[in-house]
Amino acid sequence: MLIWKIVATVAAYFVGAINMATIIGAIKGKNIKNLGSGNPGTMNVMRSIGKVWGALTFAFDCAKGVAFALIGKFALNSADWMFILGAVAVIGHIFPIYTKFKGGKGVATTLGMFLVATPIVGPCVLACLVIYLLFCKIGFIGSYLAVTALTVANCIIYRYRAAAIICCLVVWALVIIRHKDNVKRFLKGKENTLSLVGKNQVKDIDEEEQSADDGGDAQKSEDTDNSAETENK
Repeated sequence: MLIWKIVATVAAYFVGAINMATIIGAIKGKNIKNLGSGNPGTMNVMRSIGKVWGALTFAFDCAKGVAFALIGKFALNSADWMFILGAVAVIGHIFPIYTKFKGGKGVATTLGMFLVATPIVGPCVLACLVIYLLFCKIGFIGSYLAVTALTVANCIIYRYRAAAIICCLVVWALVIIRHKDNVKRFLKGKENTLSLVGKNQVKDIDEEEQSADDGGDAQKSEDTDNSAETENK
């Protein structure tokens, strides 16, 4: 049984690390990290590429959380492993090895895990999130509310399982922290809105944030070019 738990955990990370937003961007000939907020996730794909592509991104990312939570719940027959594998998939999504550990914000994958853990509360919260987005267009606030509500609900339902509570709190903290740039943009009045029914207007990614994400690589490339020029001279 231990070997299967190890295999499932490794698989949860590497499958969780597959980023559909990046794949869709490549299919469309675009770099999603250079569009809109720069986040390779559902809402940015909806705004920057299209709603159908955004829905596909959400479905895939959510399915990662659902799949590994189900494996933990039924294949390993453990509520604790339902949360452990779901949380590992979320961590893989946020810190993917394929893209230098720079991934999405983990909301859809987290919702997937919670849909399995709370099959009644989860869909209700997801429906409320959709209703919220129809009327209030600041997407990250809806994500905050949905993930927080489900974290509280699961901590109450699984209050006698330490592993479940720890996984819920870790995932919640990661999602909240990963949205810090959204909070900064919101306070500056630069946060992009999301319309589920109308046309979205996307502001360019903040130059300071882009340089913070890509500055190190760009600087290395520039230094390499300068060194090559010096040698040629």
